[in-house]
Amino acid sequence: MTTPSAIPPLTIGHLARVLASRAGQPMPALRCYESLAALWIRSCDTGLPGAGVLRDMTLRAGRRLAAGEDTLIAPEVDRIPNRLARDESFVRMPASLAVQGVEWQDAVLLARTWLEGRDWSGPVLVAGVRTGGAYLAPLVAAGLEAAGVDVRVASVRAGERPEVGDRRVLLVDDPPLTGRTLLTLAREVPGAAGAEVLVPVFEAADVEGLHQAGITVTVLPREQWQSIRRLEPDVLSAYLTAEADWPRAEGAPVVDGLVPGRENSALIPWPGVRRRSPARAALRLRTLGGIRHAVAGWVPPGIFGDAARAAATALRSPLPPATLAVAPSLVVTEDLVPTAALGPEPPPHLLEEAMDYVLARAQQLPVEPARPGRSIPTVVRTVAQALTGADEESSAALLQRLLSVLGPALPDNRCEAEKWFLDHGGRLRKTGHLAHPYRRDNELLTPLLDLAALAVAFGGGLEAVVQSLGRRLPGQFWYSALAVALLCYGTARGGQLPRTYNAQRAGETAVEAYRLQRGMSQAAAVVQHMLTDTVGDRAVAAPGVVHRWARQPGALVEPRLPFGGTPAAALEPGPTGEETELTLKAVTQWTEGGIFHPVREGNTLLLAPLGAPSAWPRAGEALVELARLLPRPGLLGWCGVPVVSLSEVG
Repeated sequence: MTTPSAIPPLTIGHLARVLASRAGQPMPALRCYESLAALWIRSCDTGLPGAGVLRDMTLRAGRRLAAGEDTLIAPEVDRIPNRLARDESFVRMPASLAVQGVEWQDAVLLARTWLEGRDWSGPVLVAGVRTGGAYLAPLVAAGLEAAGVDVRVASVRAGERPEVGDRRVLLVDDPPLTGRTLLTLAREVPGAAGAEVLVPVFEAADVEGLHQAGITVTVLPREQWQSIRRLEPDVLSAYLTAEADWPRAEGAPVVDGLVPGRENSALIPWPGVRRRSPARAALRLRTLGGIRHAVAGWVPPGIFGDAARAAATALRSPLPPATLAVAPSLVVTEDLVPTAALGPEPPPHLLEEAMDYVLARAQQLPVEPARPGRSIPTVVRTVAQALTGADEESSAALLQRLLSVLGPALPDNRCEAEKWFLDHGGRLRKTGHLAHPYRRDNELLTPLLDLAALAVAFGGGLEAVVQSLGRRLPGQFWYSALAVALLCYGTARGGQLPRTYNAQRAGETAVEAYRLQRGMSQAAAVVQHMLTDTVGDRAVAAPGVVHRWARQPGALVEPRLPFGGTPAAALEPGPTGEETELTLKAVTQWTEGGIFHPVREGNTLLLAPLGAPSAWPRAGEALVELARLLPRPGLLGWCGVPVVSLSEVG
């Protein structure tokens, strides 16, 4: 059995060293451009001398890429600051280029769209809002230059003021969520010539706030993005014929057509696919063995898709969908149709199968060991500070060592409750296995994160995962390491839960939030005791762990590290049988208003808000009314989501 080749982590130093090794030699144009852009952005973030040189090299590469050149000559070594080759920080990957579906051609098309409708003939400053906008800005500038516009390029963040002079500022950014950052910059940055905004958008409403503020906005609608147009039937067939690498045993099949209603998830939403997910299309393939159903899903065509392509080609497991083909911008996998949900209490053998999958994937997708100088990830420092009440390097370093007991591997970020399901044969399967190392917790590059996430997805808690892992890998005390991993996972995942709901989605999110909060509370107690023992007589300064709050800390659905908040009094004794009946009746009557959806989890009722976050203040006020309807007001608490106790929440 051959040992799989290790995957280099996507760090600034790695990109700088690759460029240096290719100095004076041809390399793929997009790879060269993205690498230079990453180095330039890092130099801007750190104030490193040489940022101007890197900006100019990025712009030149952008001109060549926009002109249609496939290869570029890598820059000479002396043009790249030595410090960058030693910088082991992870590349800050923009959501637009890493997971949402924006490609470099979209920036050029955005420039063309602005040219068609412009009302300004003077010089411009194309200012890319870091991080995502800075990857797109040089390409927008290249498109404008080709039309004869006098252009300069800069990157900007809120609070920064680039030199504008008499130029009109064109702010370029990722597809906006709220538009608040762009609105702030449009008011802060411009000189006498004013500012406009150029952005790709998922929906026109995403920039409504900018329009209302009087900001001129040029948009590229999602249906015009390169990744979306590639999934048109004729284009997709030609692209796969020309670019896809199919297994030799089967040969290259023919695209027989797209599945009606699932032609393009960006334009015709699929059930369970979020609006900002990468686009995909369901297709029929005509093979020697007959018709086979598959899904073509977008992956980034440049360096940001390396992890996805590695996972698609190297990962062998019966749980995720089998990879049928890999192309620069698409991965074709078998079409998995869920036939049954995992359920709130799946049988133990399903957890065992999931454990096997995570550990096998860690062996098949190993990551190169960290070089000296790798900084401690931010999420680890956040957890250490919460546990100790102080910003101590030693505590953060201890947590980092615990997370290193399993060799680094490429996580797939999809060990989450809604991604596991049962197929028609009752077998455990999962989707979303392609890896985009984008989320904060991926900076850790450890399979412990996914193992800890199983405690949430399968509902058995950390103890079940610890016991299962101990049987597979004896001789190691896994509890502390997995507790740290769960705290890191929960901290990152808690801020990324879906925020717009239907009743089913709201219920799933509420269960995940509750399990995350409960699990983090238990994990925090374990790690806090460990840190206390480690430092000897010195008492840990952080307040004790609490399992529930009398009121939610800030948001209705947002699991948090279990410190702070207002501790609720213990329920002693718990609700009686009569009180439980009265409680259920009160909640049923109260939820008829349609603001919350009740979900049973063990002996607790979770209250999932049905509205978008903008409606949550009104929903929060409604909780006060519920407290008056309950047999005891203390039965209402918060544990990741608002909860009503049918017995004590622990």
